[in-house]
Amino acid sequence: MQHASLILPPSTRSTETPAAAVVLGAYLWALRLLRGLTMSEVAAAIHCSTSRMSRLETGHLCRPADALELMEHYGVVDRQSREAVDRLLQEPPRQVLYDSAPGWLDRLHACQRRADSMVIHTACSLPDMVRIPEYSVGALAQHLRADLLVRIPPRAALSTVSGQDVTLLLDEMVLNRPVCQPSVMADQFAHLQKLGKSEMGPRILLVPLRAMVAPPPGLLYRMTVHGHELIAEEWGTFVLYYTGKEAAKLWQHRLQTALAAAVSAKETVMCLGRARLEMEAAECRQSRVGQMSCESRLFLAPGGEAVL
Repeated sequence: MQHASLILPPSTRSTETPAAAVVLGAYLWALRLLRGLTMSEVAAAIHCSTSRMSRLETGHLCRPADALELMEHYGVVDRQSREAVDRLLQEPPRQVLYDSAPGWLDRLHACQRRADSMVIHTACSLPDMVRIPEYSVGALAQHLRADLLVRIPPRAALSTVSGQDVTLLLDEMVLNRPVCQPSVMADQFAHLQKLGKSEMGPRILLVPLRAMVAPPPGLLYRMTVHGHELIAEEWGTFVLYYTGKEAAKLWQHRLQTALAAAVSAKETVMCLGRARLEMEAAECRQSRVGQMSCESRLFLAPGGEAVL
């Protein structure tokens, strides 16, 4: 069944910035930084003003030719990536953008890196920036993204001294639905505890099940990207973006409801601690069952020696 969010509203004349312009502006900004170039250097190379460069990177991009010229200057010359950006800008301006075209993950990474502030809500897997290396995103997700060409890396992992601009809303289902081995989940919850205790790290809040807040089906982001408010739904092979009050109204309301229902940061740390202990106990139970299974296959051979 088609997801309701894929039904895009008709194009309308609006004073609000189209989602494609915001997302692609962040994408061009990230490509420039990866090349180690200043805005002035690029402006001089393509014979335009720095003020025009700034407008292109901050949500005022309209002409495909401008984006393609900058992409070529940054070394993005493959046909698929260029055609994808060209198609996204050729569509009528809308406050909703469905992005599954080649480079979609790069564009999401660019928005995350460009965001001045971010709220993330999840009831399933954890976002890249708070995962420990052993935390698995699942075989299906790995398979779906195995062949993607990723030029722009995700935002750097959050730490106890970085990420004050990020709020992570964890639906309680995250604690009750382990996606890895218990030992890995225990280590992941310990890492989240450490981040949550830090005054300089991200704010981590638990949304309890008793609050009956409808969780997002995937990872949901609310970002402030060069002055524009951008909502992003991350799925396995695409992202849905929303800008403007009307287009983003549903998710804005759900995020506000989740924030209002969340327990305090201190209580969240305690809940993570209990979840860690439960995972450690589950790991001990698994180890004992495995040991008993092995011992049950032993028998005494002639001479009294135990063999399988």
